[in-house]
Amino acid sequence: MKSILLIIVSFIITPFFGFCQLKKINFSSKESKGITVNDKRFLILWNKVKFNHSNTIMFCDSAIYERVNNSFVAYDNVKINENDSLHIYGDSIHYFGNDEKAYIYGNVLVKSNRINLTTNTLIYDQKLKIAYYTNGAIVKDIEKGYEIKSQKGIFNTQLQKVFFRDNVQLDHKDYKIISDSLVYHTNTQKSDIIGNAEIQTNKSSIFCNQGWFDSKNNKASFKKNVIIKSQNQLLYADSIFYNETSGLSYAEGNVKIEDDSNNIFIKGNYGIYNEKIDSMYVWKNASFSQINKSDTINIYADKFISFLDSIKRIFICYNNAVIDGNLIQGDCDSIFYNKTDSLLKCIDKPVIWMDENQISGEKLEFKIFEGEIYNMNVTDNSLIITKKDSVHFDQIKGNDINGFFEKNELKILDVNDNGQAIYYTLDESDSLINEINIISCESMRIFIENNNIEKIKFNKKPNGKTEPLNNEKENLYLENFKVFPKKTYQEKYLEPNGESPKGN
Repeated sequence: MKSILLIIVSFIITPFFGFCQLKKINFSSKESKGITVNDKRFLILWNKVKFNHSNTIMFCDSAIYERVNNSFVAYDNVKINENDSLHIYGDSIHYFGNDEKAYIYGNVLVKSNRINLTTNTLIYDQKLKIAYYTNGAIVKDIEKGYEIKSQKGIFNTQLQKVFFRDNVQLDHKDYKIISDSLVYHTNTQKSDIIGNAEIQTNKSSIFCNQGWFDSKNNKASFKKNVIIKSQNQLLYADSIFYNETSGLSYAEGNVKIEDDSNNIFIKGNYGIYNEKIDSMYVWKNASFSQINKSDTINIYADKFISFLDSIKRIFICYNNAVIDGNLIQGDCDSIFYNKTDSLLKCIDKPVIWMDENQISGEKLEFKIFEGEIYNMNVTDNSLIITKKDSVHFDQIKGNDINGFFEKNELKILDVNDNGQAIYYTLDESDSLINEINIISCESMRIFIENNNIEKIKFNKKPNGKTEPLNNEKENLYLENFKVFPKKTYQEKYLEPNGESPKGN
């Protein structure tokens, strides 16, 4: 029985040890000398020393070889030739043949077809074809010329990939990447960003937690808590695709743009930012907000564009635009806002509501600065309607109307060209409507107090009358009179054909 077990054990163990037989280091030199130290035998080699082990060739000026441990220490002009495309240099090497590992010290240089790696100490695992360091290194891309620094790193020579960790910094003439970790693919010149990272370009800084940077094609993708910071603006998104050549950034998911200089916020599902011309395009569930101490204006639309026109910052909100503010609300197709001149234009059948006033016309412009309205201009079919009660409305009409405000209250209206007005006066004793005033004049100035017409100054060809209110005059309206219901952007967007709200 014992003999059978021995045969089985011998059958199993013999091929295993045969397979794992360690390869001895081969060497050659012009001169050598054997010595014994503490009962250990060493061989001193010098003059054109060469080692060969597992298809790797190593050179040095001198070396101490220990046959028992299958190892050697090499000194001066040390060089490892892994293959035609990988060479490692250093001041000294301690090589262990059984582990197939080389410990390289002093002025270490790793050269491949793509990169040069310099450090003070390096471990090279010949079996795995991996070099790694823990005391800082600089990797230089030979073709592009930029450098990558890190405290720790691993260079997989077979996969042509370098993994950088701790205090990683990539320096390029056009940008800099600072990251917790970075994986650089030497054959494709693509960097994988892992962990917190900052990418500094000539015009902006980009922050993210994950992404990649293609140095060869000048493209990048950033994900997780992405922020692009330019001179006065911040761009947030779930992910951003960046093309350095075109200067375009495509943003997706929870897109938000902050303009620090004017407390402006633009949000949407998608966005495009052009850093070369400093322009932005945001769409899908898009909104524009300007926050001031006096008011917060929110604008909702299908799309938003912001760009620089000379030195002027322009914002355009177009298709199904809706204004929702504390002092002003509105409805139109598109809005043009010049931040520099504080000019806001409502285009294509605009309707604006301010307190009890409804203002409409073909074009409508406001001067708004830091949440305060200074003046307005309404042109072509201009009509201002103020609700007095459920059936009576003050009405002012003209081809051109200019309004002036004090502390966001409408105070004066200048009506020019074909001016008309219908307004009602109250009985002072019971505050009930008792008279109707019907006036026409080519030019007139109307003074407003608490949304009521206090007096009118007629400048040219006045014609008017005042009559007691009776049933026949209860529903007297000027031409094109229409009361528009207020609607949210969602309600307006879902209307057939995207038409503006209409109603009486």
